[in-house]
Amino acid sequence: MPVRMPAILATLALSLPALAWEPQSPAAVQSRIDELQKAWSGKSAEEIAQDKVARARQARPQWVSRSAWKMELGPITYYFAVGKAGLHAAASAPAPTAPTTAGRPLDWWYDDAAGAFYTLVVDAR
Repeated sequence: MPVRMPAILATLALSLPALAWEPQSPAAVQSRIDELQKAWSGKSAEEIAQDKVARARQARPQWVSRSAWKMELGPITYYFAVGKAGLHAAASAPAPTAPTTAGRPLDWWYDDAAGAFYTLVVDAR
C-alpha cells in the first residue's frame, strides 16, 4: 500500500490545473514577460504553441471576466485587453501574415465547457 501512495499523489499533482497568473503590479507584468522570454528562448514556433496550450490549462483567472483596463507606473502605462476565440472559429481562421496588434500576450486560459480560448494581452506606452 505505501508504494501506491506516491504514484497516486504524482498522478493527482499532474492532473490538477496550474494556479492562475494575475497581473497584480507592473513589476509582476515585467517579471512575466521575462519568464516567457526565458522559457521560449531557442524554441520553435510549435514548441511555443504547445507551451501556451499547457499554460492555458489553469484555474480560471480573474482577468478573464474583464475586457480592458490599465495600470500606471510613473511614465509607463500598461494597457491590458482580453481576447476570446471559439475553438471552431480559431481553427478555421486563416493564419495572420503579420501581427494585428502591438500588444504582447501574457497569459492564456481555455474554458473546456464553452470551448473558448482566452488570451491576456498587454501593451506598454
